Amino acid sequence: MSDFPALPYPWQQDVWQSFFRQFENDRLPHAIMLAGPAGLGKRHLARVLAQFTLCASPRAESACGKCKSCELNRAGTHPDFRVVAPAEPGKAIRVDDIRQLAEAQGKTAQQSGFKVVILEPAEAMNVNAANALLKTLEEPAARTLLLLVSDAPSAVLPTIRSRCQIRSLAIPPAEQSLHWLTPLVSGTDYNARELLAIARGAPLAARDLMQGDELETRRQWQDDIIQLSLGQTDAIAVAAKWQSGDVAAEVNWLIGWLHDLARWQLGVSVAPLESLNDASASLFKGVQPNLLHRFQEKLLDCKKRLASGANPNKQLLLEEILLDWGVLIKRRA
Repeated sequence: MSDFPALPYPWQQDVWQSFFRQFENDRLPHAIMLAGPAGLGKRHLARVLAQFTLCASPRAESACGKCKSCELNRAGTHPDFRVVAPAEPGKAIRVDDIRQLAEAQGKTAQQSGFKVVILEPAEAMNVNAANALLKTLEEPAARTLLLLVSDAPSAVLPTIRSRCQIRSLAIPPAEQSLHWLTPLVSGTDYNARELLAIARGAPLAARDLMQGDELETRRQWQDDIIQLSLGQTDAIAVAAKWQSGDVAAEVNWLIGWLHDLARWQLGVSVAPLESLNDASASLFKGVQPNLLHRFQEKLLDCKKRLASGANPNKQLLLEEILLDWGVLIKRRA
């Protein structure tokens, strides 16, 4: 893909075509929420839609890439386009950020077209920021488009969701993802189907596994959980090790790993769990589904706390999670 203008991924075509028809019929809503699992390129799609909307001479499939508006967009200096995001990953979107957004949206577009804002991730807004955004959504300015991106739309205020057109992106069919992913692994030691399985069907997440030491990191997390479960280490030691990393990513991985474990218990082949030794396999096969479900609920609550910007003590949070996992394993025994 060329960097500019951006094009939608193959599995995003339905959402893209729906947006294009609305644009052609001059029926764009003032707010759209792109929602769905991580690893599907929702942020990329938001930029595709923003570039197209701001373009002075858009084509059927993309922004033209040649007009003044596109040149400004390419340079990152378009005066009618802004991105609202946390100052740092894991932090909250503050009320001041939303107030500045509202002030900018109330002004006339400098390029005589639309004003476009991407807000990502929408679930990172604190309560004050969400309430401030609600006022903007209730009284939208003319020719404005707010694109909210969310991996967890249920964590966004219902009053905000109700004022957006929701565009849900689902995990694409495996064959479509493999058709896109296979050329990217050509000439490497990676297997596209295995990467896609580890990423639970999300094609961009599968691609990202080839970058850096992501795969090795995931293997290490699984090894730590196995050792903890077998009593070869303790929760405090694992928490101390994990707290120096990306805690939100670790919690999210553990949520996915438990989902895979539940499927594996039912006989579904899950790549990361196929290599378990007999002792580990026997231990995990015996964990009761209702205990897994209750532990999943706890992890989802922890994920919400991390995303809220409340800045919980990560060491204590991890200790709580891992100690509870140890209790769960003992109850299984």
